[in-house]
Amino acid sequence: MNNINILILFRFLFIVTSQILIFNNLLIFGINPNIYLIFLIIFPLNYNKSFMYLCVFIAGLVLDSFSNSYGIITFSLLLSSAFRPYFLKFSFGHFDASKVRKTSDYIKETSLYQKLTFLVLMFFSHQLILYSIEAFSLEKFSWIFKKTILSTIISIILTYIFILIFFNKNAR
Repeated sequence: MNNINILILFRFLFIVTSQILIFNNLLIFGINPNIYLIFLIIFPLNYNKSFMYLCVFIAGLVLDSFSNSYGIITFSLLLSSAFRPYFLKFSFGHFDASKVRKTSDYIKETSLYQKLTFLVLMFFSHQLILYSIEAFSLEKFSWIFKKTILSTIISIILTYIFILIFFNKNAR
């Protein structure tokens, strides 16, 4: 195993374990923050897509089994991972289809507005899919929208703090 595989495995275990042990037991305004999407956001762009989908699928299954959500998280994560390249292109305007640039390059070389746009798109789409499937009814549209907005805001704030603490070497 090379260093990048070990790093991805460590991130996978750390983020999924943090979600299960800490964030699944944390309620803020009746919402469980979903920081597990960090794994997909910081996954290397220049890495094998099949491996990314496999990791996301396994993460979703593990989270579903501990959250009793019957595959909803897995489906939402897989769909979010399919939307990721489009969100990168929309947010940063120059997504490198040849995958020469790294995710860290996009994070370091772009404005806060672009970073927030990307995070909002990723979290909002994921939460909207998650709560739409959970409710499975358009009659609960206001509930879906309220939960999506609150969960997106809370998750983005906690994700930003989480990234500053654990993944940003130049945070201080």
